[in-house]
Amino acid sequence: MIQIGMDYYPEQWDPSLWEEDAARMAALGVKVVRIAEFAWSRMEPREGEFHFEWLDEAIRVLAGHGMRVILGTPTNCPPLWMYQHYPETLQQDRTGQRVFPGIRGHRCMMSPKFRFYARRVVGEMARRYAGRPEIFAWQIDNELESNHCTCPTCRAGFRDFLRQKYHTLDRLNDAWGNVVWSGEYSGWEQIQPPLGPDYETDWMNPAWLQDYERYAAAGTADYVRAQCGWIRQEDPEARITTNSCFPAHLPDFYQEFAPLDVAAYDNYPVGALPRDPEALYSNGFALDFVRSFKQKNFWVLEQLAGPTGCWAPMNPAMEPGMLEGYALQAVAHGADLLSFFRWRTAATGAEMFCHGLLDHDNQPNRRYWELEQLIRRLERYPRLDETALHSEVALLYAPDQEFAFQNKRQSPGFAYWTQLRLLHEGCMNLGVNVDVLPETASLEGYRVALVPTWLMAREELVHRLEDFARRGGTVLLTNRSGVKDEHNNCLLGQPLPGPFRALAGCRVTEYDPIGAERTQQLRSASGQTYAIHTWCDLLEPEGAEVWAAYAGRYYAGTAAITRHRFGGGQCYYVGTVGEKALYRDLLACLFREAGVDMVPGLPPGVELTCRSGPGGRYRFLFNNTMDRQTVHLEGTELELAPLEVRVQTEKGEWQ
Repeated sequence: MIQIGMDYYPEQWDPSLWEEDAARMAALGVKVVRIAEFAWSRMEPREGEFHFEWLDEAIRVLAGHGMRVILGTPTNCPPLWMYQHYPETLQQDRTGQRVFPGIRGHRCMMSPKFRFYARRVVGEMARRYAGRPEIFAWQIDNELESNHCTCPTCRAGFRDFLRQKYHTLDRLNDAWGNVVWSGEYSGWEQIQPPLGPDYETDWMNPAWLQDYERYAAAGTADYVRAQCGWIRQEDPEARITTNSCFPAHLPDFYQEFAPLDVAAYDNYPVGALPRDPEALYSNGFALDFVRSFKQKNFWVLEQLAGPTGCWAPMNPAMEPGMLEGYALQAVAHGADLLSFFRWRTAATGAEMFCHGLLDHDNQPNRRYWELEQLIRRLERYPRLDETALHSEVALLYAPDQEFAFQNKRQSPGFAYWTQLRLLHEGCMNLGVNVDVLPETASLEGYRVALVPTWLMAREELVHRLEDFARRGGTVLLTNRSGVKDEHNNCLLGQPLPGPFRALAGCRVTEYDPIGAERTQQLRSASGQTYAIHTWCDLLEPEGAEVWAAYAGRYYAGTAAITRHRFGGGQCYYVGTVGEKALYRDLLACLFREAGVDMVPGLPPGVELTCRSGPGGRYRFLFNNTMDRQTVHLEGTELELAPLEVRVQTEKGEWQ
């Protein structure tokens, strides 16, 4: 059964409400309640003085109504006495100043003093609740970012990270190209994180920034491993996760989730769908991406339950069907647990207009009844959690590529995630499941590998992709691939796409960073015309055939997309960035040749996904638009209201 959960903050409400809230949640069909991730000041109001009686009572009340608890470690928000007595536990910002503890998340994850107190409170919790049947799982901290603190501890840690990697300053200076602008180090103590009030990555050494991002991500992963150890020391059988989001300082999720039992995500799709047909707003990519962290089904620990309003002005009211549609979209992409944020909208604090299921009036509303409808609907599929997504298409992602594009922008509007999402959306619009995989993952069992914008090329991946193609696989590469080495320095003496040149069967003779505002066109060999933008690689085939050529400017007629036979397989190279229709049509051609099952002809914005396994086979058809859509599928005509999801069971019935 798909588990339905609710985020609840008993410490924020008078205890007289707990019993009533628990009874109402249970009557609705809630099975799991997530609590305590921000409650350190109630657990330890003064240093060394622990109070868990209120938490015991909250758990008792919830368990009394048949619900279990996801117990959060409260380390995202230390109590203010810690910052007062031990200011070294506060992060330092880019200017080297301690941050002001105005909201949350200000602790330095690497501070020994902070780690001491974090370990103590987590250890007290783990000893108290280890093995308790009421505990469904543990959540570590909250929405972790990559550790971008610049305090003395983190500066020293950065130097230690570099010593272990390079051993000598000569090797580091050479790897980073520090001869430029007299940047060569003569002593380890000279090395600092990126600092300064005028911090701007475009002016900084990309190799230095790349290693700093790697260090910052490794620090967050180390913090997660440490908390896992503290919990498992007391409760070896504990099931542990943490809730991910996509913050400004993106961590390496593959490292972060390696010691955890299940991946989890805070799912906040857009509240107001854009009318621009080229907008990339579907959360399908994010959901498949989260599934890749552990390469298995995942949980949603914060699912949109009401219009948001905290980090930005309030969104419009949720449209009818939005709560159910977005929840089922998550299930369609592999979510086995949905915990809605939150039971009741906060009456105090910064998130008082980040709406939960119930508004401040505490009365059932349209969203409440829609959630009840969703729960009753999911009860019709009791073995849905015994299914998973099975894909023939892999979409490769690497944190290193993300870091590199953040650190050195390529052209106005150029974004690594844009090309990932364009390819992903093309797959969804053809009804093709897609797995987002880390660079090191095996491609065994896949027919197609999509490898967009692989700026930093490692020979190991190049050889694996060549072997994949030789054995009959299809590879798709895109522009700005093979430009740099593993240190984020440009490769010398290799025409682009660098190490991928033999596989692609073409070379880049020139490139034109046309930017987001200037539009161009290309024309496929079949005569179809597409709008393009952002980037143009001018390609010279070296054994490849031309799939599409540019239709304007001084390079009209020059190849823009090529197709190259390689062993028993092939490689497509896409030298530009285009409209959605380009990727849909290109992928349809590619999938047809590769023997990938697909469903061409779905209306734009309609997504088809399949889960299968011992629990049955289910297809999900989601109208992720604000328009009514008519879908013709295998002789059946289906009418979909805006945001409606239809589910097909093994009997072939659409429900």
